[in-house]
Amino acid sequence: MSLLRTIVGVWKSHEETSEKPKLPGLNTRYYKKNRETMIETINKVVNSNKFGNWKVTKIDTERGEVVIEKKGVSSYIMVVTVFKITPIKSAVDVYCSKQGSFGDLGNSYKHILEFYKALHTEVTPEDHK
Repeated sequence: MSLLRTIVGVWKSHEETSEKPKLPGLNTRYYKKNRETMIETINKVVNSNKFGNWKVTKIDTERGEVVIEKKGVSSYIMVVTVFKITPIKSAVDVYCSKQGSFGDLGNSYKHILEFYKALHTEVTPEDHK
C-alpha cells in the first residue's frame, strides 16, 4: 500500500468498488454464476474462514446484499452487493467502512482486495468488456 493511500486514509474511512474506479483493483467483478449462487459462495467463503476474522451478519437475497463485519481494535463493516446481469451472470460490488470517527489509514482498500482474493479461491471472475 502506498504512502499516499495511507495519508489519504487519515481522514477517509471508507472505500468502494465501481465500474470506473479511481484506484487500481477497485473495479466491479463479473462472474458466470447466477446471483443466488454468488450469494451462497460469498457466505461459504466468509464462514469457512478464508477471509480472516470476518463474520456474516446479514444476508438479504431480495436485494442481493451480504453484510459482513470484523470486530476488534478497529471494527469494519463490508456490504457486498451482487447484481443480476443475466440469468447466468452476475456482478459484485463491495463497500467497506471503518466504524468510528478516525480514518482507516487505507485499510478499507486493503480489505476489499483481500475479500476478492478470498472469493477467487472459490469462483473465477471473467473479463468484462
